[in-house]
Amino acid sequence: MRYIKNKLCCYFSVIIMTMIGAVSLNAQINDTGSDQSNSKQRLAHVYRQAHILSNRDIHTVVPLQSIIYQPTKNESKVTEAPSGKFRFWPDFLPENRDWLMTFEVTLEQAKGVDPIPDKKLEEFAKINRTVIATYRRNPISVRPFKKPSTSNTK
Repeated sequence: MRYIKNKLCCYFSVIIMTMIGAVSLNAQINDTGSDQSNSKQRLAHVYRQAHILSNRDIHTVVPLQSIIYQPTKNESKVTEAPSGKFRFWPDFLPENRDWLMTFEVTLEQAKGVDPIPDKKLEEFAKINRTVIATYRRNPISVRPFKKPSTSNTK
């Protein structure tokens, strides 16, 4: 009799643990659904805050104002919506060197304190590729150059 009683206790313990596990799993599944919608919202926010570069069924994102020069022939490669598989910038760039080029800027140029030399901008037009500003090989936004105020305070 004692053996049967211990067996029943073990059996009910297994049932209760299984039920607790099922409830916990169900809660995780429901949480995952909300996590997925949250991640989709965050992803949509990223796409709104960046330029989307697409080519050959792959795409990547670069910060707004990181495109220094854009030839008209490549305008269709900067899109409003992503298409194809996402690639991080270091993987996307080598596959698209035929139409992309990078230009390493200083922090002062990125802040708009120092200008990008006009000669460089002329070179970009001759090369006829989309030029992305980079800092330490990563895309960076570049603010427009603002000439310092020359007015003297009296």
